[in-house]
Amino acid sequence: MLAHALVAAAALASTEPDGLRVLWTYPLGSHCFGSAAVADVNGDGFADVAFCTYFGDSRVIVLSGKDGAPIWEYADGDHCYDASCKFADVTGDGRLDLVAPNSSGCRVLCLDAATGKARWDTFLGDGECIDTPPWIGDATGDGATEVVVGTFKGRLHVLAGTDGAVLRVLQVAPDPADGRTLNAVQTCPLVLDLDGDGVKDYVAGVFSRRKDDLGLYALSGRDGSRLWRVELPDSVYHGPALASDGDERLLLIGCYDGRVRCVEARTGRVRWDRPSGDHYVMAPCVVAPVGPDGALRVLWTSVRWGAMTLDGTPDGGRRSWPASAGHAARGASVADLTGDGRPDVAIVTGGGLLAVFDGGTLVHRFDGSALLGDGRRASDGSNGAVLADLNGDGLLDAFFVVGGGGERGPDGQTTPRYGLAVAVTGFAGRASHSNAWTMMRHDLENTGNTSTPLDPFLLRHIPVR
Repeated sequence: MLAHALVAAAALASTEPDGLRVLWTYPLGSHCFGSAAVADVNGDGFADVAFCTYFGDSRVIVLSGKDGAPIWEYADGDHCYDASCKFADVTGDGRLDLVAPNSSGCRVLCLDAATGKARWDTFLGDGECIDTPPWIGDATGDGATEVVVGTFKGRLHVLAGTDGAVLRVLQVAPDPADGRTLNAVQTCPLVLDLDGDGVKDYVAGVFSRRKDDLGLYALSGRDGSRLWRVELPDSVYHGPALASDGDERLLLIGCYDGRVRCVEARTGRVRWDRPSGDHYVMAPCVVAPVGPDGALRVLWTSVRWGAMTLDGTPDGGRRSWPASAGHAARGASVADLTGDGRPDVAIVTGGGLLAVFDGGTLVHRFDGSALLGDGRRASDGSNGAVLADLNGDGLLDAFFVVGGGGERGPDGQTTPRYGLAVAVTGFAGRASHSNAWTMMRHDLENTGNTSTPLDPFLLRHIPVR
């Protein structure tokens, strides 16, 4: 606690030229490779922040949104918790839960959001590492809540929200089973009725060196058979965003070949295929009304970011931040941070920079790396910002995690990791349930679309003033 207080006190003295300032910080022993989630876990009327950390720290942590004080933490060994966590009532008892995949432990945990006590803990099997943000909703049509995750063995696992029991396993891509090659599902799953038969189906992509298995796949919710496959020349890491064009639902996905594709969800037909202009797109796409006409745009991020209309037309060119700040691997977070009534784009880079764009104009820059102290710099980060009212003043704040270390030195030894959780305030945009970004991929169903309604139960646990 003393270290926390000292770091926080030093950070509070830091104010960026554009008026942003540190609300609080919390020191960590490593990176957070993913994104946080926001909800009031202790009933004090302030939104709290949950996030997970990588090797060297290996915790699920919940901090008070108002001052960064620790509320609880969960740890069970040296693991990488590098998939994003999400709040929801998955057990169906009217209490808030936190779903947190443990990647290296090949497990999915459901924790009591108020206490951090495990409500269930499901082991998926050796080698079933999980890097995907969970999909949470009614996947089976029985009115109950399920949790869906992808694994390194090319599978989707559907778990019962009540007790974590494995309801079904779907093989997306073949498991090479040689112990060395992965056909990993690292995309956040989508679950929706693709063929109009009243049963929800599954969409996932593959990260692999096996060229013959690369692609975006759709599997039948009835029998697990393949409905379609979009062949891709390279891997995909994050799953598609979801949009609609009349009665046709569209999947928008970036690929390691540097291109963005629009796929018709019903048939798998590629409607358009456009270059981003960057060498690869790891981050998930986002669909949001950020154009000057208020129409939806498809946002991609890499070492820059850009926008396209739903018909694939580039819109406004590529927007940049300083090249030294690195790559934005977790995509854009979207909300009106400037208070002008138009959504803005917030991006966190691998070098710890929080950059906010109003249209194509960079309006806020906050260097989280500078807060690490002791000559440390952020590097190799892969974190997405959450945007919510943390301090109770009615205005939006931003939370993200910076980290560094873990590099192999000249002596062959790996340097210690370090990290810092950062809450930033000073934005003019007023927070509301519709003007916020409270979890990875925007919502429990991973649509990445700002028009998707948030879960009503969860909204009751996100205070707005």
